[in-house]
Amino acid sequence: MSEQKKLYFIGIGGIGMSAIAGIAAANGWEVKGSDSVEIYEPSKGVLDRFQIPYIQGYAQKNIEDCFDGENPELVVVTTAVNQDNPEVHFAMDNNLKIISYPEALNLVIGKQRQIVVVGTHGKGTTSGLIAHTLKTLHDSPFFVGGVLIDYGSNFYWGKGPDMTIEGDEYISSAFDQRPKFIQYKPSILLINNIEFDHPDIYPTLEDVKNAFKILVNNLDSSAIIVYNADDQNVLEVIKNSPNNKIGFGFKSGDYQAGLSQLMSDSSFAIPVSDAAHKEIFSMRTQFPGELYAYDFLAAFATLLSAYPQTDLEQLQEIFASFHGIRRRYEIIGASNGITIIDDYAHHPTAVRKTIEATRAKFPDRRIICFFEPHTYSRTKETLPELATAFASADQVFIAEVYPAREQRLPSSISGAELVEAIKPNQPNTRLVATKAEALNEYMKISKPGDVIVIMAVGSFNLLANDIKEVI
Repeated sequence: MSEQKKLYFIGIGGIGMSAIAGIAAANGWEVKGSDSVEIYEPSKGVLDRFQIPYIQGYAQKNIEDCFDGENPELVVVTTAVNQDNPEVHFAMDNNLKIISYPEALNLVIGKQRQIVVVGTHGKGTTSGLIAHTLKTLHDSPFFVGGVLIDYGSNFYWGKGPDMTIEGDEYISSAFDQRPKFIQYKPSILLINNIEFDHPDIYPTLEDVKNAFKILVNNLDSSAIIVYNADDQNVLEVIKNSPNNKIGFGFKSGDYQAGLSQLMSDSSFAIPVSDAAHKEIFSMRTQFPGELYAYDFLAAFATLLSAYPQTDLEQLQEIFASFHGIRRRYEIIGASNGITIIDDYAHHPTAVRKTIEATRAKFPDRRIICFFEPHTYSRTKETLPELATAFASADQVFIAEVYPAREQRLPSSISGAELVEAIKPNQPNTRLVATKAEALNEYMKISKPGDVIVIMAVGSFNLLANDIKEVI
């Protein structure tokens, strides 16, 4: 594999695919690709920066002609394409090796120590904080799921010894049903939390946990597991693992689960005082709430697992310089007394805790929430939890369901159904069919002092900027 130098990406415009294409190009691979639609930032900037040619629209001739008539050694596919794609069809007919993007990442990054962050919530912020710290300390590379505000990118290629990777439990591709995170080789595995999610792939919580168990069981014997000791699902997943383990958490009292409490089979100890924890958390004022507290403690535990002799004061300074991930509680505007927060929350737990954190941060202000449900399957299966998730808001606007990779069926849930489920718990809830309607409806009720929280994944993810332009 190390001698194979031609990579073709089908679906190169995705944020993950473009990042891996950039890493491959930085490592001397010849990279080209295509996508079904026009490519926008940040992916376009990555492809332009690394001078990676790409074509809009899928056609057999794209891949057939792209390397002057030579076939690529490897064809990397996004999860959104299958054998009906003409370029995939060509690759299959010509016996070209088709791989998923996590496989491609594992191939092109080399021999760095992999620090892999997994879990249902907080992967982006936690992996981003670890990545920012290790880049600052050692010029180490990273690949995470969101754009780091400090770098304007979701990846960086440096010469340091570690590679921070955000791992995903979703399937690798239509040709590889294994979870994406199975493709990596973690020396340190961080498990933030585990909840029921991705019902289109995992029908039950047990199925989700089984995916994580496979990951844990496949670890090298020398790998370290850093885990959330307050999460019962995580505890179940790791309980039979022989690997060294380091727990973190709050609920056991006096931060005892946060590093100073080590499993008896651990080969080292990292004493961390209660005061040191509190000082670390004083640095996270721009990231309110319980979810972010766990993210910061998880990153803290992981970094000290990787470098036990790290100077805590230096770590505090680096943590304080971290400005977060785009669309993860990103305050993008504060004008006329109105604050606009852009967020990516779509799982009901993240939605509820994001609104609760906002209420705690702004106790005396009116909170206006815009929410775009993500996928029919998730919305339907988590409807009871979503129904109660908005209680801390004052006004709630619900968009139509963003289908992502799913097709609408007669049985698919609608935004109107979600509105009716929420209303008994939050009567001030209404449906907005389009982004333009959402903007128009908000402007009718706009007041100085409003705090607007926009939680969207699809077409509504630009609403925050639209509101910012008119207030």
